[in-house]
Amino acid sequence: MRSPLGLVLALVLGIDTMTALVVIAFGNSYLIETRHAPASYPAYALGIYGLVKLISAPAGGWVLDRVRVLPIIGFVYACEATGLLIILVTATANGFLVGVGFLSTGIALAWLVVFHALGDAFDADVRASATAYVGLVSAGATGVGFGLAAVLGQVDYWQSAFLLALALATVTALLMLRLRPRGGPASPQRRERALAADSSLPEGRKRLIAGIVIFAHFFAVTATLAVFGPFVLRSLHLSLLRAGIILLPAGGAAALSMLVMGRVSRHGSRLREVAALYALGAITILAASFVHQAWLFALLAIPLAVAIGGAQPLLNASLLDVSHAGEGTGAVLGWLFFAEGLGSVAGPLLIGIVISAASIRDAVLALSLLEGGIVVLSLLAARSTQI
Repeated sequence: MRSPLGLVLALVLGIDTMTALVVIAFGNSYLIETRHAPASYPAYALGIYGLVKLISAPAGGWVLDRVRVLPIIGFVYACEATGLLIILVTATANGFLVGVGFLSTGIALAWLVVFHALGDAFDADVRASATAYVGLVSAGATGVGFGLAAVLGQVDYWQSAFLLALALATVTALLMLRLRPRGGPASPQRRERALAADSSLPEGRKRLIAGIVIFAHFFAVTATLAVFGPFVLRSLHLSLLRAGIILLPAGGAAALSMLVMGRVSRHGSRLREVAALYALGAITILAASFVHQAWLFALLAIPLAVAIGGAQPLLNASLLDVSHAGEGTGAVLGWLFFAEGLGSVAGPLLIGIVISAASIRDAVLALSLLEGGIVVLSLLAARSTQI
């Protein structure tokens, strides 16, 4: 196969559309409006999704190193199909929560297969460009999932959303079979090539450093999302619609930054590039903590979006660089995905504590200090490893 990027992007589109449709968008209306569940149930569903992904990543990576990928793809599809069928058959709020648990297991393992294939198919110098396209398609797929949920929410037949998700699960499983990622133990030739490419640091230490940096990145990204929602609605007194309109330029800037940084980034300099982007983000967030005008916040959101959008493909490429630089690719991917998930849980939790203990603006200020710390962390890591 000449280039698997098109297949990978189709997979990402299917996986994230299914996730947004079932777990986030339509799932909320199904629980609250169709099943009349308590208002806390959508949060429980998201919590189950995050927790299962967190637990599944290390175990799935370990299995990926020891089992050929064909049975893993079969297991992925079995988990996703079982979860969706449980939702359809039980037609209860609790059944939905159980179904989300199975579905989340399949999604977590599917992402491991996708990233394993990406790392195998692309050399270090072009991985950032490939992951930039993955990030853009992922964002678009989330939007597609929300759009489908809005349309299907007007249909009396509630099963339609979950049947569509089942079709998406089937298509993604077939695409994974066509992608044919390796899986199983790495060949001796591949191990020797990978180790020769970068032997400046013991593998264990490099993986630990990468895990810490990835944890910090996802901690910061999710903390940013968690704090700027209340900041926009409460501190700036904007409606959700108006906030969405004034932040459209920032969304475009994030997408452009993803593509540009993906193209210019090279293996060996990624952490220094991440440090520069986080320096921009820290300064922007610090300035935003003193802003009271919506138009000024909209302007400041543009460089912040450049920083966040540009850092994403660099960190994903670093994840692939480290996981494919020696033995145990699946186990390393699992560990790094675990670090990513842990950061995604810890970021909003800490920001919520700061908001409760102090104020929203204090939380924004704390976030700027956090991003400044990531600048230092990235520079220190860049000095000790060639990521």
